[in-house]
Amino acid sequence: MDERMAVGARTSLPEWPESVVVDPCGTRFAIIGIGEAAAVITRGWAEALERPARLVHAARAEEAFDALDAELRDARVGWRLMLAGPEADVLALRARAISAGAVDEEVRCQVTSRDRLVVHCAHCAAHTAAAVSPGERTTCSGCGQTLHVCSHVSRHRGAYLGFRADAEAVR
Repeated sequence: MDERMAVGARTSLPEWPESVVVDPCGTRFAIIGIGEAAAVITRGWAEALERPARLVHAARAEEAFDALDAELRDARVGWRLMLAGPEADVLALRARAISAGAVDEEVRCQVTSRDRLVVHCAHCAAHTAAAVSPGERTTCSGCGQTLHVCSHVSRHRGAYLGFRADAEAVR
């Protein structure tokens, strides 16, 4: 299986590989880890490299966005992004990179946990972090609607789709 974020044939839910190796074609690397569990992974990647790399560890994804933005501004052919951390954080950083012009082949991700999701509300566009799984429900932090968490992940938003749980009953 390819070591980037794989997507199933009938769903956009990511299938995260258990172990990710460094891309041998890369010439410059940005390695970003979120949380303690990611530190071991990112150090291993950095040690495996024989090329320049910028290694960033952060407690939360929000703390890593500035470093990612700086790397994206300087990215050239051969640049690679490697992300490790909780799924919600990895998706957010990956979405930021894709929005800035990175392509799938330049980004490799390893997820350390899937204990919370970020849900994009189809009604008010708010993003809600919640300890739910696809198929379950959560309350939107923006409009207060009860949302059904769909089995769909937007690679551009870095979030799962949520829509009003009683949408089919409303006419």
